[in-house]
Amino acid sequence: MTRRTPRRLRLSSVAWISLGALSVAILAMAAAVGVGAFVAQKELRAAIPVVSAMQDQFESDDRVGLDASIQELRAHASAARGAADTWLWWIAEQAPFVGSSLHAVRGSTVAVDELANGVLPELVDIDPALLRPRGGAFDVGALTDLAGPLGTASAAAERASGALEGVNLRYVPGMLQQPLAQLIGVVGSLQPALSRADAMLPQLPSMMGQDGPKNYLLLVQNNAEARGLGGIPASVVLLRVDNGKLEIAQQASSESFTNKRPSPILPLDSSVVQLFDDKVGRWSQDITSTPDFALSAELARAFWKESFGSDVDGVISIDPVVLSYILKATGPVTLATGDELSSDNAVQTLLSSVYARYPKNKDQDIFFAAAAVQVFDAVSSGDFEPLAFAQAVSRAVDEHRVYFHSFDTSTEATLAGSRLNGPLPEQDNPAQPTLGVFVNDLTQSKLSYYTWMSAAVKVDRCSIVPTYTTTVTFVNALDQATSDGLVQYVNTGSRYPKGTIGTDIQFYGPTGSTFVGATLDGVDVSITTGEHLGRAVGRMWVVNPPQAVHTLTVTFEGSPQDGSDAALVHTPMVNPVDTTVVETPCG
Repeated sequence: MTRRTPRRLRLSSVAWISLGALSVAILAMAAAVGVGAFVAQKELRAAIPVVSAMQDQFESDDRVGLDASIQELRAHASAARGAADTWLWWIAEQAPFVGSSLHAVRGSTVAVDELANGVLPELVDIDPALLRPRGGAFDVGALTDLAGPLGTASAAAERASGALEGVNLRYVPGMLQQPLAQLIGVVGSLQPALSRADAMLPQLPSMMGQDGPKNYLLLVQNNAEARGLGGIPASVVLLRVDNGKLEIAQQASSESFTNKRPSPILPLDSSVVQLFDDKVGRWSQDITSTPDFALSAELARAFWKESFGSDVDGVISIDPVVLSYILKATGPVTLATGDELSSDNAVQTLLSSVYARYPKNKDQDIFFAAAAVQVFDAVSSGDFEPLAFAQAVSRAVDEHRVYFHSFDTSTEATLAGSRLNGPLPEQDNPAQPTLGVFVNDLTQSKLSYYTWMSAAVKVDRCSIVPTYTTTVTFVNALDQATSDGLVQYVNTGSRYPKGTIGTDIQFYGPTGSTFVGATLDGVDVSITTGEHLGRAVGRMWVVNPPQAVHTLTVTFEGSPQDGSDAALVHTPMVNPVDTTVVETPCG
């Protein structure tokens, strides 16, 4: 009798055969992904340095070099994306342990490819000459023609940013960590700028006066007397833009306005008064005390309208450091006084030397006005290198030295989240809690020129709720001999002994944070606290005699949802501010 194989055994054989086939498939897939990973990593490592080299080529306007670099980058980018952006790779990304690393590599190949084929070719084709006026006027029509290339570049940058979303460098192979960090930095700065420029372009004709003249107040903040946003707006210029043509319509100084008012020119929120006093609205010199530039713009408009009867369409703010950057692009200018103002001497001349030469306010105002006119003429003439000028403005914006507020709601909406709005975002990016340190001089002098500051944030994530401790070291570098030689206007001695600097410093925590405590030179102190712009704020006051150093700390408690990429912003001072953000190691 024929013996039959038990059904159970037949099924086991089928199962083993199926499992074997599946194993072979998995091994084949793993081998394919492995080969792809080798190619992708190799091409990525070759592509990232090309992106870095292109930055120098853009700056030098090396068109031949740029074209060659773009072709090289496209080759590397296409090979990398072709190896990694596949359905097999995507399936492998779902695996535990290696999935995060594979996602980071694939996302990076997509981002590099979008840069190579969608962003950079469009930007290279934009004529830099469009960034400068001819005959004192910008070609508004030509600027609007940028809509096509900017739109294409912006969409590609958005795709690159999306591809990098969720990429964690901790899961990236060591050899790729530094190159991919560079890539994330490039896309992180490029994508918002392109997106904002693309959104702003439709507003540009109206802003440039195509449908009628526009009037903008230009505040030149004097950092020698510090205020939260930079310095006192001692010089005010009315700029008129008519179909792209720029002109200075009127100039004024702080003495042109009604100051020492019994009450603020506009109603102030109680939180502003608690943290900055109501002088913010009673003195035109104090309208830049808070980090809320929208408030500064409203106050500036109110002071201007009261004194001169005319309304304005927006407010721009810069400082002498910005002028020094611009002069690097335009070259030196000669003032009516015979002085040559250059990128090397502008800050010292405008914030220090002028007071020794012209002790009277009226003479200082004339000098500042002459400087403003000459720099303006240099810019409006178009006699400068456009890329150098763009880099100067970009650097100033990055350092929070340039602000712009439009009273047109649609225009202002396109600026939402931009650094031009002010130093603190209205709402923190969940991935990047932002803290702030803002300085207001109380000395009624020009001694901020001699101050130095450093600021550091220590982030402790060893508990469920993170804490942030901001430490500020504030230095009065003025020595007694120098103090004795300063003119009275600079070193008044009206509130403190000559050479002594009194300073109000406001510490801002992240969005939704709470105040924990403060110390002065290591000793616990009680300070004024409040809330402003959706953030906890601590206000500290410190007095520095000549050569004195004080250390101030304020601690905030954050939220469990806070991201790991904390940031710190601060008042743009005359002298560079050293900042650091460090993580406390957990035991």
